[in-house]
Amino acid sequence: MRATDRRQLKAKGIEASWTSLRETLSVQRQVTASFGHKDGGALHVRKATRPEPGLKAIYAALDLDPLPGGTKRLAE
Repeated sequence: MRATDRRQLKAKGIEASWTSLRETLSVQRQVTASFGHKDGGALHVRKATRPEPGLKAIYAALDLDPLPGGTKRLAE
């Protein structure tokens, strides 16, 4: 996170410390589900978890997508 991001957050009323922001940002994960095919191949679907309200507020203040990375499907 950059100092410009902090200024943007403060302008939107989010005045959390660096430590608090890091903790809030650390809760979102990417989850991969793998499915086997009859032919031996596999399909892997990767998706971000839904953000908690505090994280969603940070994303909104920074004008960022709350589900980074979208949904990715990888076939083997």
